[in-house]
Amino acid sequence: MIFFDRTMEYLQDIYAKVIGYGSGVINYNAPRKVVAFGNVLLDHTAQLPNDETELLERFQIPAESKGELDAEILAKLAAEAAERAQLDVNPGGSALNTVRILKQLGTDALFFGAVGEDKTAEKLKEILQEREIETRLVTVNDVPTGQCVCIVNKDTKAKALYANIGASAKLSVDHLRKAHYDDTQPFLRPIERKQILYIEGFFVPQRQEVCDFIVRNYIKERRRLAINLNAEYIIKDNFQPLRQLVRAAFFIFGNRKEHMTFAAELGFDTIEAAAKHVIEEFNTPKVIVVTNGRECVQLITNIEDEYSMPGEIAFQSFHVPRVDEVVDSTGAGDAFVAAFLHAWLEKRSLTECVRVASDVAAKVVTVVGCNLP
Repeated sequence: MIFFDRTMEYLQDIYAKVIGYGSGVINYNAPRKVVAFGNVLLDHTAQLPNDETELLERFQIPAESKGELDAEILAKLAAEAAERAQLDVNPGGSALNTVRILKQLGTDALFFGAVGEDKTAEKLKEILQEREIETRLVTVNDVPTGQCVCIVNKDTKAKALYANIGASAKLSVDHLRKAHYDDTQPFLRPIERKQILYIEGFFVPQRQEVCDFIVRNYIKERRRLAINLNAEYIIKDNFQPLRQLVRAAFFIFGNRKEHMTFAAELGFDTIEAAAKHVIEEFNTPKVIVVTNGRECVQLITNIEDEYSMPGEIAFQSFHVPRVDEVVDSTGAGDAFVAAFLHAWLEKRSLTECVRVASDVAAKVVTVVGCNLP
């Protein structure tokens, strides 16, 4: 795939900013252009060879799967994985991954989440401070900090991703109200200024009240809602709350399997039919993005840019950059979202947003974890 010259020049400019980051003066009291809500986790990633299947079999975990595990079982899985391979430890959680990549691309973002009062939280905060990731972390007593274990097959690249969100489930409306009325650290921009409020799909279970509060009180005029469908089981188990978020969202991200699951829950056989129904039913501007691994990215929208009135629904498909060796696809979707939103905030066209996001995601899969090389 040959990219537009201007897109490549733009990407070179991004990396120049990343290399030179830190030379400017940052106002940490100014509200960020992106505010993300999600589960904050300490990620443990292990790469095991193809003959190391016994570990997953003993825990009855499919080689290619996602889900949640009891905290004690998850801790045992992490401990046994550490005996077989060196674990890469990073701050994790879908929205937090997106915030981290946004930071690397030059867009400062703020993350809201909850942690326990334990050593895992201390380790997380230490890493986040070292990397200058801005967070508002609520501390909850008597609940452990969330953790995630990702077992990647070095040969087949299959990955088993399991988490226990722990204290993340305890972020409440009261916590947001308190943050909202804290004049020393405002996080909302005036409604006439561009801002994205981003909710990961994994955040929806147990926090429907919080999601409803965000939509009712924060999403107005140029404050746009972006959501990520994240996982098939999340969609099936939380369809109605997700449908309400889709109703309010300007941006809707997900991979092909996730969008197909959402379409099926709506009663449609194809993503295209479901997307058309969503756009027409709610009669609001929407940008629906469907990633499909190495195959393509599909863009379905009824707008051309932020200032255009909603018009005809357009269906576009884009090739993605070829990656000769995929090391780890964990977090590629989160990185794609980060780069797409970054480009959109830079006033790029939706076509350029897709191309920039695809290029960044292609770089992330060449290293372990959700990180830019």
